[in-house]
Amino acid sequence: MKHAPCCALRAIRLTDIWRDDAPGERRAAVVENGNIVEIHIQRDALWALGEYGAGRIDRKTLSGTYVIADDNSELLLRSKMGAPEGARIMFEVTREAIAEPGRHKPPEIILREGVHHEAPTDKDALWDARMASLGQSAINASIAEGFDVAIAGQSQIGDVTISFQRTKAGLVVDIDGIGDAFAINMVAATEIARLLRLYQVGAMVLIDFVSMESKAQRTQVAEAFDAASLADPRPFERTAINGYGMMQVVRARPRPSILDHLFGTRIAALSDETQAYWLLRAVAESRGFGVRSVTARPEVATLLQSERWSASRAAAVRLAGADMVVVADEKVTGYGHVHVAQS
Repeated sequence: MKHAPCCALRAIRLTDIWRDDAPGERRAAVVENGNIVEIHIQRDALWALGEYGAGRIDRKTLSGTYVIADDNSELLLRSKMGAPEGARIMFEVTREAIAEPGRHKPPEIILREGVHHEAPTDKDALWDARMASLGQSAINASIAEGFDVAIAGQSQIGDVTISFQRTKAGLVVDIDGIGDAFAINMVAATEIARLLRLYQVGAMVLIDFVSMESKAQRTQVAEAFDAASLADPRPFERTAINGYGMMQVVRARPRPSILDHLFGTRIAALSDETQAYWLLRAVAESRGFGVRSVTARPEVATLLQSERWSASRAAAVRLAGADMVVVADEKVTGYGHVHVAQS
């Protein structure tokens, strides 16, 4: 008997955007069916993608022309230009600054000399435009739980362990598990695709799957990675999985990943900037009427008290409804703490 065709039930994705803004640091998450699938961060101390600015040509090198912006930060212009050193220029940021283990990559720019642009380029407007590009109206909600796996550097799916670490060359991912290599790799392929989207990872990703002798199985695992990446709007290219289990993925990188934001130039340890932002967040969210005493490591305390962070400090004080003082303590545990004085 011939059966009439029927329509298969399709999974319905209920998508929300959660915003979790705080002084100096804006966070957002794309949430599908209650699960965070993408995290986005923009920090006010950094130049944002699409932002306009002005500065002077500092020096010309084989890698490009270095520009000192009016805020004394350094940017890189890759294209050649005829203007002499010291000349004033207008620019647009085409790639944000990216911190890698042991080094900072400056923002990259293009010239916008003489262009009278109408597009908003302040950080508030750029962030709002970025949120609008996600296609949904936003609600306020904490996304702190989304950082747990990033900080641990490891994701556990049953008996399968996916460990990852940033290097200067890119993100290196290792897979371990108990049982059949093919089954382990199929689980890992889907989870790795999820993590790359979740943490907005760009540039090179080197994945070390458990070795499989069958070329057909290696192809299936790679295709499982492709299928799990379909929902991720970021373009990528990949190699096949070789006989040693290695697959290389290259993804677009216009901004720092969440891992870059969290760790900066360190490996698996929160950067001074992240600690400072999180302390300001704690001040803004604190309750009570007394002065907020922020205790931090000396390097973090210096950052918090710097002129560059004055606007973020003022915003934290305004949201807390009380003054704050910063105390440097070499013996402080964790990333520091905020104490509300008894008034």
